[in-house]
Amino acid sequence: MMNLTRMAIITKIIYITSFIFHVQCLWRDSVIARGHTMKPQELHFAALFPFSAMNRESEVAWAAKPAIDLAIKYVNINEKILQDFELSMKPFDTKCEMAEGTKAFFEAMAEGPPKLMILGGVCSNVTAPIAEAVIWWKLIQLSYANTEPFLSEREKYPTFFRTVPSEADFNPAKIKLLEHFNWTVVATIYQDTPRFSIAHSRLIRDLEDLGNKLLLVANFANDPEQAVKDLRESGARIILGYFEEDVAVKVFCNVYKQKLFGSKYAWILPGWYADSWWNSTDLPNDCTAADIKEASNGYLATDILPLSNSEEKTISGLTAKEYEDMYNLERGNNFTVLHGYAYDGVWVVASALEKVINQLGENRSMLTEFDYQNDYILQIFMEAMNDTDFVGVTGPVRFKDGNRLGTIMYEQMQDGKEFKIGEYYAYSDEFNLSTEEIEWIGGSPPIDQPVIYRVPRGISFVLYIVMCCLSYIGIMLAFMFLFFNMKFRKHRYIKMSSPYINNLIIIGGILCYSSIFVIGLDSPSISDFAFEMVCSARSWLLAVGFTLAFGAMFSKTWRVHSIFTNLKMKKRVIRDRKLFTIVCVLLLVDVVVLLSWEIRDPLKRVKVEAREEIDPEGDDNVFVIPVMQHCESVQMSVWLATIYVYKGVLMVFGCFLAWETRHVSIPALNDSKYIGMSVYNIVVACMIGAALSFVIKNDPNAAFGIISLFILFCTTITLCLVFVPKILELRRDPTGEDRKFRCTSARGSFKLTSASSGMNVSARMHYLRVENGKLRKALAEKDREVSVLLEKLGLETPNNFEHLNSYFVPETTVTTVPHTKDTDHNTITVMDNRQGVNGWADVTTHVYVNPMDHSAVNPVEYFELAEIQLGNTSPSGECITNGGHLSANAGSPFDHDNGNLAVHTQMRPKRKSRQELQYGALSNNEDVDTSAEVSEDARSRLLEDQNELSEYTCALMLTLHDTPILSDDDDNDDDDEDSLDDIPVTSHLETPY
Repeated sequence: MMNLTRMAIITKIIYITSFIFHVQCLWRDSVIARGHTMKPQELHFAALFPFSAMNRESEVAWAAKPAIDLAIKYVNINEKILQDFELSMKPFDTKCEMAEGTKAFFEAMAEGPPKLMILGGVCSNVTAPIAEAVIWWKLIQLSYANTEPFLSEREKYPTFFRTVPSEADFNPAKIKLLEHFNWTVVATIYQDTPRFSIAHSRLIRDLEDLGNKLLLVANFANDPEQAVKDLRESGARIILGYFEEDVAVKVFCNVYKQKLFGSKYAWILPGWYADSWWNSTDLPNDCTAADIKEASNGYLATDILPLSNSEEKTISGLTAKEYEDMYNLERGNNFTVLHGYAYDGVWVVASALEKVINQLGENRSMLTEFDYQNDYILQIFMEAMNDTDFVGVTGPVRFKDGNRLGTIMYEQMQDGKEFKIGEYYAYSDEFNLSTEEIEWIGGSPPIDQPVIYRVPRGISFVLYIVMCCLSYIGIMLAFMFLFFNMKFRKHRYIKMSSPYINNLIIIGGILCYSSIFVIGLDSPSISDFAFEMVCSARSWLLAVGFTLAFGAMFSKTWRVHSIFTNLKMKKRVIRDRKLFTIVCVLLLVDVVVLLSWEIRDPLKRVKVEAREEIDPEGDDNVFVIPVMQHCESVQMSVWLATIYVYKGVLMVFGCFLAWETRHVSIPALNDSKYIGMSVYNIVVACMIGAALSFVIKNDPNAAFGIISLFILFCTTITLCLVFVPKILELRRDPTGEDRKFRCTSARGSFKLTSASSGMNVSARMHYLRVENGKLRKALAEKDREVSVLLEKLGLETPNNFEHLNSYFVPETTVTTVPHTKDTDHNTITVMDNRQGVNGWADVTTHVYVNPMDHSAVNPVEYFELAEIQLGNTSPSGECITNGGHLSANAGSPFDHDNGNLAVHTQMRPKRKSRQELQYGALSNNEDVDTSAEVSEDARSRLLEDQNELSEYTCALMLTLHDTPILSDDDDNDDDDEDSLDDIPVTSHLETPY
């Protein structure tokens, strides 16, 4: 029962309230009908203008005020908004200075009536501090001219709104443009100021979120020269710029100098530059206006849309075109593209007030009694501003976090003027672009980066075939040398050069030649497993082949060096098996390194991209990237360094040995001259080839060609230097019986002589000594005559005469040398006893074998000195010989009518305590026995000991047999035959001087 009573009471109250409201409405309507009006209440807002600043902002303010006045006029006569209220504006001059602007704001707050909103600011240095302060007065500030992105920071400027889009709000429009032309690779350049740095930072963030690639982010403070150079080096083609109009002149001056313009480039800039900005009066000294115009021609720009192109009626009841006509009548000579935003700004204020009034209802008096402390009024004002949604003369007016979701205009610079080419609608994230109105320099939009084709690049098939053919020829040449070396290995000249060691050189050369076949295999069609096998084959063939060839030459050079630098005068026997051991040790090192490499870090196929190359057809938008295949491992540099160091040390040591034995000339023994030349060639070629292989490794044809040529050159030169002289010698002496080589040594040099040449030297030395003795004897007689004459004159005889007498040489003595013959062994033994005094005795024994003695022996052409034996007949020491060779002088071949053999030796006594000087003779192709001189100290001690010896007798025994000896063809001259015809078996003993 009580509930029904309450419902009845509530119903009556509602009915009475409705009746009273209806009566009021009727009364008002009646009053209006009678022509009477109610006086409206004024709603005030403050407007900040830099009227007296005398700058660009001042011009904007004077041009915006007519639009604001026109908007207030239409607000106040509009029956659909602010009924019973009238909008009123009170202007204040900020002078575009922060202090003056702050003062103007405080004056506006102090003067009555209360201001419900702050409009304007224009100058950022005035707008920013006021926008930060109005929150303390519970007010909202609305700007129509400030585009600075930092004003969007809601934590710092929570009640700031603007009808003009900020610089950061141009970024979505630019991103849409990039997406439309498929520009995903870009670069940016910006002026380092707050106006641009914030907008630029947001653009970078948005681009990265979309997955775009940034080639470069360049910035500058005043001079953009370096930043533009960096853009050039980055290869960027699509460039977004953020900088002031006066700086744009400097930027495009450097763009002109760096050639960053034309059909390949697209610049996107701010669109609010003045007309003909490129023709500034403040141009750089090194650029003209025409240069800047040419460099900037065709750039794209984003700018605010001054007025909507729609024919739709706006909130004021006017179309954008009708408003523009009315504004042009009011503005006089003042103009700014922001006038439409100032006009829409007033309608934003009116629209927000209308919403607040409707929400306050009966409490609308709170607006006229506003005391700057009412949080509730601020709250409903903020809600009204955020709910703003109407069509203005600049397009739909909406806000998001205080920023206008407006319309952005696309423009393009065409022949010095900017033309509109499209629009971007921020509220719907859509755009409209008239592509037919865009004029591209190249006829089409540039691409953000060249079209890159990755083309497999391998070794030319023609080059590969040519090198394989040359390698095949080299292998055939090596097999020919191998056949020659094995077939004639028993030939004395070949046998004495260690043919089996030479075989290693040939095998190493064949392996090096074979490596060319696998080095050129890099086809993409080869499977990974097969390619890895090819990689291994490359390293093994080249490393092992080098070791065999170079190691064999190295060992032979080492043998020569060891023999001829034997300062201790000890017998050295270096057989071929020791040389094989050296090569095996070197080969073992290779095997250990290569196996370790294969097991721990095997070579894999790696595809490497070279630098971009211009399209062969000349298209600037097309580049080719060669893709090559290499054999690489994780620690490849370590393994290569190990091999290079090992091989390098070996080559350096080989050069050292070749240099040390450069004066040695024993063709049959060691090939030292040719081996040294080979070593030098290999070292130089390896150094140059290794360096070039790193430089041109990205050019497969050049790398393969140079490496193959170096291998062919080094290997062929080495084989030819080693074997061609042997072939020539074999051609000259097919039987190997023409010459016998004998090694003699002297201080500072090493020398080879033959038997026949030894005969010439021996015979000539004999007659020279005889002649020398005669001349000395004649000189002594003349000295005696001079002495007699001096005595007669009463003068003293000079001491040098007496000194000269001590150098007289005894005359040659002729003795009969007994000899015996052994018919069973075809030998003749000659015995010769010698006596000498103090030191060496140079002895030449000529053995004449008459027909009667020889008839018992099988006829032979030559006799060979089989051995020299000395018997000791002196108690002072044993007799030894220092050198000795046999000569057959009386015609060649040795016949029954004339058979005179000469043996030249040096004999001396030697104490048992002295170091033995051994005669070195070449016995076969494996053993080399030789000796060098004793040191100077040993020589001096020896001479001192010899002074103690008065005289000695040595027995010389020569054993001859019928083994043919080697002889030079040109040594059997007539002079030697004539000079020895009448000489019987003789001996000649001289005291040294």
